[in-house]
Amino acid sequence: MNYKVLKNGELLDTHSCRIFPKPYNSVSVMEYVMFRLEGRTELVIESDIKIDSAVIRPLSAGIPFELRDGKIYVYLDRPAKLSVEINGSSDNNIMIFAHEEEYCVPDDAEHLIMIKKGHRYTGTLTVEKDNTAVYLEEGAVLHGNIRAEGCNGLRVCGTGRICMERYTYEMRKDYARSLDVIGCRNVVIDGIVIDDSNDWSLRINGCDDVLIKNVKIFGCRGNSDGIDVCGSRNVTVSDIFTRVWDDSFVVKALGTGNAENITFRNSVLWNDFARPMEVGVELRADKVRNIKFENIDVIHSSTGYPIMGIHHGDHAEVSDIVFNDIRIEDTPGAQLFDIRIADSVWNRDDRMGNIRDITFSNIKYTGTENNDVMLSDPRIEGFDREHDVRNINFHNIEIKGRSVRDAAGLGLSVYEHVSGVSVTSGSELPEAARLSCEIKETESFSLGENGRYRGKVAVRLMNGTDRRLSGTAILAVSPKNTAPDAECAYDLMPGGNTEFELEAELQPGKYIFYIKNANNETENKFLYKKLDMLLYEGQEMKTREPYEMVNYYNDRCASVRLGADGGRLIIENSAEKAMEFVLYTAMPAKPREGEIVFSAEETDFGEVCAFVKKGERLVPAPQLRCPAEITYVFKNEPKVKEIIKTDIRIEGGGTAKLPFAQLGIDEGAGGFLLEIEARPEETAGLRYPYTLFHSTMPEKTAHMFCNIITVKTS
Repeated sequence: MNYKVLKNGELLDTHSCRIFPKPYNSVSVMEYVMFRLEGRTELVIESDIKIDSAVIRPLSAGIPFELRDGKIYVYLDRPAKLSVEINGSSDNNIMIFAHEEEYCVPDDAEHLIMIKKGHRYTGTLTVEKDNTAVYLEEGAVLHGNIRAEGCNGLRVCGTGRICMERYTYEMRKDYARSLDVIGCRNVVIDGIVIDDSNDWSLRINGCDDVLIKNVKIFGCRGNSDGIDVCGSRNVTVSDIFTRVWDDSFVVKALGTGNAENITFRNSVLWNDFARPMEVGVELRADKVRNIKFENIDVIHSSTGYPIMGIHHGDHAEVSDIVFNDIRIEDTPGAQLFDIRIADSVWNRDDRMGNIRDITFSNIKYTGTENNDVMLSDPRIEGFDREHDVRNINFHNIEIKGRSVRDAAGLGLSVYEHVSGVSVTSGSELPEAARLSCEIKETESFSLGENGRYRGKVAVRLMNGTDRRLSGTAILAVSPKNTAPDAECAYDLMPGGNTEFELEAELQPGKYIFYIKNANNETENKFLYKKLDMLLYEGQEMKTREPYEMVNYYNDRCASVRLGADGGRLIIENSAEKAMEFVLYTAMPAKPREGEIVFSAEETDFGEVCAFVKKGERLVPAPQLRCPAEITYVFKNEPKVKEIIKTDIRIEGGGTAKLPFAQLGIDEGAGGFLLEIEARPEETAGLRYPYTLFHSTMPEKTAHMFCNIITVKTS
């Protein structure tokens, strides 16, 4: 353990849970303490890591503390769920859970199931009788899950833990959700800890009259949602903490009736992946209505997903959804709001519904001072004339200390089949302002003899507001580490403008030029460049510099030269040591509407959007943040006929010559798609492969493959 915590001089037990933080290369551990608060309390926090600075989130809690003698002194006079973070990072935090309730063994239950500290309980605990209480005493661990079905008067309470760390992904058929409550009435879930669920952590499915409070949820696996309320009615979820690797608070409907009168409130959310608050997808009911999210702090959400989303593709009429009093802190690249009707793999109904009467009010985004990744633009999009979105109101939205007064200040993108959108404010804060922005190519990228393209891209910033705006804008290039950023400090009076330029030398591939701005006060604009590779039949490869591989971490431990001769692809390993390579080849296919065109490793980390084809233009696609979203959920992978995978080993300085026919390249085609993966020891264990053109899942999706054109020479 890194931390010791003393409560009024008494050493508390420190617990740990597994987490999966960005950049997702390995599972880590987070520590926490949990105790009953009795009057004003002093906590003294000691760390094995030297403490230079500290922050306590959520910031809205306003918890007083001081640094003294290398320790953190925290003063509490009320219950709280807090993240104490040191030295400007959330990576080595400790969670503080202080509650007022005194959890005792229920004495009013007709049937009592006790899970005691030190008692060994594994497997599935099934509850089928009415008026049953399951009590997990402090320090108790149920290694498995609880499933309750068809019960009236169910209670699950105490401060013990439900943990599934002993159950692998392959055991998900029998050990999926940690707590699964199905078709029950009059349910109370109070005080417990849910840790390392193998799927959704807590599901309420087809239930009525449910209260969930003071629950702590930690999840580190894919689909480890926090709380999913599915096709249920009269449900209150209050005073919750989640740190999960999927959505935190979710409303769905899975064919168990309408989802109605559901409230999430007074909670603290931390998402290492996916969405903090979500209605959808899977809305298979007649009505999904009267849903409230209120008084909620989102302290971290690190992957650029929507903070508040409504995503729909089934037949429900979705209406009267309110997000109120939401405070958002460290969420680089995120969309604050996303409302969309679209097809996805999760849809089951043969017809679609609509979305009506949605309110976002008193939303405050503070961000962090050390992050220049801008928010993604919020979006509203219907499906067609019959399945549309109507009456969306944004009121009192605050971004970085400024009040949003109109759609332009919000950066709102309104697509087809949407009506009745309003943006209003009663705030006296200064108005949120955005510099107009243009990105253009000022010197066309041209191919040099070294096999690289050189060109210039310029950014023009224009102040169309009525106030002076000052800050720093950065023109960045994705994939990361392929070209240096260009930076411009601006100080623009009303009507003023400035321009700055980036000169870049780029290898063949696909690139996005985009803006970063810590104040979040420039328009989100981008420029896409597709740079083909030309291979001249029979040309001496030594005339070209090797194409260097570089990844998100700026590893540069492999490079290749490429050529063509006599119907063969020639690959030279430019390194001194032998290297294992994997070639991925495919024949080009005609792009389709909605197909993904660009995403890189940093897309998964919230730093730059994916982009998709919409008509004759490209549009940002913040919903596509990981390969699974691309290939499975929204089925956006490019529709090439087949990706051919070829494993080869090339000695240092050696070459491999592979017939085009072996690579699935049609004779006389003149062009094909290519990706090359290298497997040096230095990149072993990383989440994504080490590839020349920055594909993150080359065996399944070809959108980042480079277009190779073979040129006959006389």
